Amino acid sequence: MKKLGFILGGVVLASCGAPEQSVGTMEELKAQKDSLVEVRSTVDAEIAAVDAKLEAMDTIERYDRVTSIEVAPSTFVHYFDVFGLVEADKSINLYPTASGKVAKIHVRNGQRVAKGQLLMTLDTDILASSLKELENGLALAKTVFEKQERLWMNEQIGSEIQYLQTKNNYDGLVQKVTTLKEQIALSEIRAPFAGAIDNIFAKEGEIAAPQMPSMRLVNTSGVYVKADVPESYANRVRVGTPANVAFTSMDYEVAAEVLQVGQFIQEGNRTFSINVSLPSSEGVKPNQMVHVALQDYSNTAALTVPASLVQQDVEGNDFIYTLKPVAGATHYEVVKTWVSTGLTFEGRTEILTGLEAGTVVVDKGSRSVRTGQNVVIG
Repeated sequence: MKKLGFILGGVVLASCGAPEQSVGTMEELKAQKDSLVEVRSTVDAEIAAVDAKLEAMDTIERYDRVTSIEVAPSTFVHYFDVFGLVEADKSINLYPTASGKVAKIHVRNGQRVAKGQLLMTLDTDILASSLKELENGLALAKTVFEKQERLWMNEQIGSEIQYLQTKNNYDGLVQKVTTLKEQIALSEIRAPFAGAIDNIFAKEGEIAAPQMPSMRLVNTSGVYVKADVPESYANRVRVGTPANVAFTSMDYEVAAEVLQVGQFIQEGNRTFSINVSLPSSEGVKPNQMVHVALQDYSNTAALTVPASLVQQDVEGNDFIYTLKPVAGATHYEVVKTWVSTGLTFEGRTEILTGLEAGTVVVDKGSRSVRTGQNVVIG
């Protein structure tokens, strides 16, 4: 220590010498630098020796600190995601069953209608005129038939042929009137179920035909979600499988379940179709795209850990660092525990083998510890 003091004193005196009057030659400056470097090296060596002696005299053990998690059974579920579209069985285009000019549209876009309500009529002036003529002829034929019937049946006046002719004429006109009324009825479009008029394609005065839709009627009370699921999940999805349906465009999510599972794999994309219920259909529109999360696994007594704690060696074997208490001490020993893992969902991984309930695993610090290292929890 005295030697160190002399050296430091020399350095101080050398640096605090007479005031600079000249910078000196290059050789003198190099010599001065070499002298200072030598002094610094000596000082560093002395300091290292002192540190070593202090460390040898320090009997207090110091350990790295980590945090821990105690493994306990809990419910673990796994979902996989698919996309689907909202479907509605009661969402149809209405077509006229006969051709003709649109005489009147009785509803407007967005209007709610009842089952059987008249929506549109075609021009039936010619048919109505023909019906009037037939009804007049029918009235006369009926009168003639009734009189002929009384004469023949009650008084045996006339002949049976006359009676049959009048009866045939009357029955024929009855059938013609019925047929013409049915044709007139075909010129009307009525609501097959209650709903709302989503869009009207026809216009008054235009010609309507059976191959041209006139309007769209929608009822969203029975909507559901239709989705395609990859065939790799064929043995995991069944009727009643829980699901969550998220409407990303509406920031809305609803719990649901699978209503129907298709029994056919589509060749083009190797998927099968499913129908998922929609318990609440408020604001839902047919053909709306949704995000469907299907639950394909559940374990009510699973041992899980954060997925970040599962590590692998160079051969791909999974392990987790656990803590083993040291007898008679407050610190723990780090142990590499080999595990087999199951599914991972929302940042947690199920441990199938290797861990037991109550096992303490290293949480924060798991990437910096090593097997056999002593640590404390804190």
